[in-house]
Amino acid sequence: QHPLGIKPLGNYYMDATNPDFSGSCRGPSLGQLSRLTDEILVEILHLLSPQDLLNLGATSRVLYALTHLDDMWKTLTIERFKGDWVWQDDSWRATFLKRSDPHYDTSLILQNREPMKLKSFYSDFLFQPFYCAAIGMEPYTAVENIDRRSGLTLEQFIEEYEQPGKPVIITDGAQHWPARAKWSTEYFLKTWSETIMRAESVDMTMRNYFTYANGTRDESPLYLFDKNFGERCQGILDDIEVPIYFREDFFGMMGKDKRPDYRWLIVGPARSGSTFHKDPNATSAWNAVITGSKKWIMFPPHILPPGVFTNEDESEVTSPVSLMEWFSNFYASTQLSDDPAERPLEGICREGEIMFVPRGWWHAVVNLEDCIAVTQNYVGSHNLKETMQFLYLKRDQVSG
Repeated sequence: QHPLGIKPLGNYYMDATNPDFSGSCRGPSLGQLSRLTDEILVEILHLLSPQDLLNLGATSRVLYALTHLDDMWKTLTIERFKGDWVWQDDSWRATFLKRSDPHYDTSLILQNREPMKLKSFYSDFLFQPFYCAAIGMEPYTAVENIDRRSGLTLEQFIEEYEQPGKPVIITDGAQHWPARAKWSTEYFLKTWSETIMRAESVDMTMRNYFTYANGTRDESPLYLFDKNFGERCQGILDDIEVPIYFREDFFGMMGKDKRPDYRWLIVGPARSGSTFHKDPNATSAWNAVITGSKKWIMFPPHILPPGVFTNEDESEVTSPVSLMEWFSNFYASTQLSDDPAERPLEGICREGEIMFVPRGWWHAVVNLEDCIAVTQNYVGSHNLKETMQFLYLKRDQVSG
């Protein structure tokens, strides 16, 4: 049940069959504002200051609910405080108010939530984020059609996967790494608690990130994705290695200061991840899971995933929905074709396993649980030509 009592629009028709039903509370509570759609109202609220939102929320039950929408307070928190905040209770609103006033009693938010809950308010637009955060990934993990291989020789990998550009999960790829025995939330907090890391658009301490990750109910949680972890976390690179399959890397010849960004530490809770994209600079990539597990869904270069839009040269990619919303709205349609070549490749990469992502493949990744991983992009003999063409012909798209 939505914490503010918001229901999907379909519930209106069921509730209307109840003899005691008196209609939606939207009109009486909003007055003239009820002429505006929920989408427009939320856009307007995003323009208001925090104090205006607090004042407006005291005028009616529906406005109380609208001004408590957490995505709005997430934006306000990050815009004002960047990464300098500590997660409070279960909401961005509590986090913002506590950061603004250290004496603020965040328990008041939880105390007021139940008596202010709406009894007959219906909105698909406002219910959707809650639904997507609540459903989890269980309905979407049954298909695993990406090859899973162990004991691959370098020659077998090149012939069967790298040369034809075919994804594979190498199940024994990282099992022997020291990271497998050492890395965990507790180890990171003990070793690099106050180290500043990059989580999407904000820099924050490792300690503050894990506090957030352990408490968030976000539909799309912030994802720690740090390209400088090797310099920031002293000794961490000693715990991993480049697998034998990916050691031919021509970008390495450019030197540390000139090569594009290529290696990242990735940390996130369940539901965090990356929306559909192709890896930068026409490179291939590998992604090693140290703890947790990841759901991968992949489309070959010539098949644009449903719900994703791009211009002709793919310099601009738009996915207007979150990861969980994509699975809720589009995943079923990817399973309809009778031709396996038109269906996506899917798989779960588990602890100690490595996913190989060939150049040009569309892919989205979702953490199924708390997860720590390392990823690296590279240029080998079999994608050197395409990478050089990309760097020469699409200089405005070169990243890093």
